[in-house]
Amino acid sequence: MATSVNSSTSTLSSLSAKTGMAGLVSGLDTESLVESLTSSSRSKIAKQQQSVQRLEWKQTAYRNVSKALKEFQTKYLDTLSTTNFRSAALFNTIKATTASDKISVESTSSASAGSIKITNVTQLATNQTVSSGVSASKPLTGTGINETELLNSITPDESKSFLLKLDGKVRTITLDSSFVTAAQDGAVGFEAAFQQKIDDAFGKKTNGDSVVDVSYDGSSIGFSASGSQLTISALDSGTLSQLGFIDGQTDRLSTTKTLADLSSSLKTSLAGSEFKFAINGKEFNFSSTDTLSSVISKVNASDAGVTMAYSSITDKFTLTAKESGAGNNVVVSESSGNMMTAFGLTDAVSNTVDGVNAELEVNGVAIVRTSNNIEVDGVKIQLNELTATDEVLTVSMSADTTSLKDTIKSFVTDYNNMLDLMNGLIKEKASAEYPPLTDDQKEDMSEKEIEAWETKAKVGLLQGDSALKTITSKMQSMIYGSAVSGGISLFNMGITSSGYTDNGKLKIDEEKLDIALETKGTEIRELFTTENTGLANQLNSIINNAAKTSGVKGTRGSLIELAGYESTLSNTENSITESIADTNKNITKLKATLKTQETYYWNKFSALETALQQLNSQSSMITSFGTSS
Repeated sequence: MATSVNSSTSTLSSLSAKTGMAGLVSGLDTESLVESLTSSSRSKIAKQQQSVQRLEWKQTAYRNVSKALKEFQTKYLDTLSTTNFRSAALFNTIKATTASDKISVESTSSASAGSIKITNVTQLATNQTVSSGVSASKPLTGTGINETELLNSITPDESKSFLLKLDGKVRTITLDSSFVTAAQDGAVGFEAAFQQKIDDAFGKKTNGDSVVDVSYDGSSIGFSASGSQLTISALDSGTLSQLGFIDGQTDRLSTTKTLADLSSSLKTSLAGSEFKFAINGKEFNFSSTDTLSSVISKVNASDAGVTMAYSSITDKFTLTAKESGAGNNVVVSESSGNMMTAFGLTDAVSNTVDGVNAELEVNGVAIVRTSNNIEVDGVKIQLNELTATDEVLTVSMSADTTSLKDTIKSFVTDYNNMLDLMNGLIKEKASAEYPPLTDDQKEDMSEKEIEAWETKAKVGLLQGDSALKTITSKMQSMIYGSAVSGGISLFNMGITSSGYTDNGKLKIDEEKLDIALETKGTEIRELFTTENTGLANQLNSIINNAAKTSGVKGTRGSLIELAGYESTLSNTENSITESIADTNKNITKLKATLKTQETYYWNKFSALETALQQLNSQSSMITSFGTSS
C-alpha cells in the first residue's frame, strides 16, 4: 500500500511572502494559518508540477518505443544492412564456390544448383588508354651559360653554390676551386666535372650509373633523373643566373598551379586564356585561372566515361576509358585553345592503346565479353588470369539455407521483443496511489524510497494508449495478411501466431521452415521484397509512419510528432514538449497568484497584531490610572 503521500493535499512547505509579525502579540501560528488559507493555490501548483512529471515520463516511454522501432528498422530493413529483408540478395540460398584463384565468383538470387565449366580464357578485357606521346614538362635546363665567365668567378676564397632537390631530398651543390681545376683539365672537362659534383651529392645506382644525369652542349646545362622530379633553388644571389636557371625551376608539373602559371613549364605552351574541348562528346570549358587539379577533377566527375590523370613519375597525362573492351572508347577534340594538345592527348601527339575483349569458353561454348566481369546462370564471375591449355575452372553452386534460416529466426525474435515492449506498455495498469512526488515530499524520503516510489508511479503511463495500439494493430494485420499474389504466406514458411494471449507474437516451426527454404526460395523472396506489397516493405512503411525523424514538423512519424526524438529537430518540436512548456507557464502564473494571496493574508494578520498591541497598551494605561487613584 502507498504511504501518506497524497497529491490532493500536498502543499508547498516554504512560504513565498513572509512579512509582518508572526503572532508575537496574539500568540497565533500565523505561518500555519496563511499556509492553510492558501492551500487551494498550493494544491493547484503541486498538481501542475505532477502533470509536468507525468508528461516527461510519458515522453521518455514513447521515445524508448521509437528507439526500438528504429533499431529494428536499421537491422532488418535498411539498405546498408547485411540482413536487409527488403533486398533480394538476402534470400540467395545458392552459394557459388571455386577452387581456382584465376576467377572470383558470387551467386545472385537467380542462381540455381549445378556447376559451370570455364576453359580457354585466352584474353582478358582491357581499357583503352590515350597517353602523352612525350613528357609534358620542359626538361630542367639552364640556357645562356658562359663557361669561362663562370669558372673565372670561382676562386679559392669564393665558391658558387645552389640547391638541387630530388623527390624531396635536398642537397647543396658547391662549385669550388677543385671543380674549376677538373673543368679546365682537358682529360675531364666541364660536363664531367659537373657530373662528379652531382654524383658526390646523390650517389650512383648499383650498376654504376648516375642517379642524376648532367648534360652540357657548350651553352646550356641540364639535369635529369628517370622517374623523379628535380627542382633547383638559389642559395646565393648570382649562381643560378650564371647557370641560366631561375629560382624554383622544376621538370614536373604542379597540379595546384593555375593553367596560366603552368604554361611556361609545358613543352608546348598554352595559347590563349580560354580552353574548350570535348571527350566522347562531353564538352568542357576552362579558363587560364583554373588549376590543373580542378581540370582533372571536373573531367573525372563527368559522364565523359574516362579517367584523367597526370603522373609525376612519367611526366605524362593519360585518359583511360571507364568501360573496358574493344572499340574507340576515348575520342578527344578541341574547339578553342590547345590544352589537350599541350597535354599530349590529341590524336596527332598521343599514344593510344586500344582495349580488347575477354575471350573464353563457358561449358564448351566460346564467348566474347567487353568486361572481365560476366554473369552466367545467375553467377557473377570475375576473370582474374588467363588459363593454361586444357585447364578447366569449375564453379560449383549448391544450396545453403543455414545463414538465411538464422537470420529469419533472429528477425522473428526481435519482432516479438518489439511487440512485447509496446503491448506491455499498453496493458500496464496505473495506480492512483502512486502519483509523481513533489520536491517537498522527496525531502522527507531516502533515495531508495524515491526510486521505489517512482518505479511504481511510472507504471501504466501509456495504458490503453491509442498511438501504440494503432502501430501494433497495423503490424499484426500486415504480418497475418501479407502474401504475394500467386505466392505464399508466413504460414507456409512455418511462421504462425503463438496465440491471442501472446498479443500477436510469432512462433516458428523449424522443420516447416527448412522445407520452405529448400523448395520455395523464390516465393519467399517475393513475399518479403515485392515492391509495395512485400512484407518487409510494408513493415518498413509502418515503422516510418511511426518513427520517421526526418522532414519538417507535421511530416514525421506519429510517435515523433507526439514525443520527439533526441538529437533531432523533433526533440523540441513535438506535442508533449509544447504541453510541458504551456504547463510550466501556468505554474508560473499560479505561483504569482500564491504570492499575492500570501502577501494579502500576512498584511491582515500584521494589522491584527498591531491592533492588539495598541489595545494592550491602552489597557495597561487604564490599569495604571486605577492603581494610582
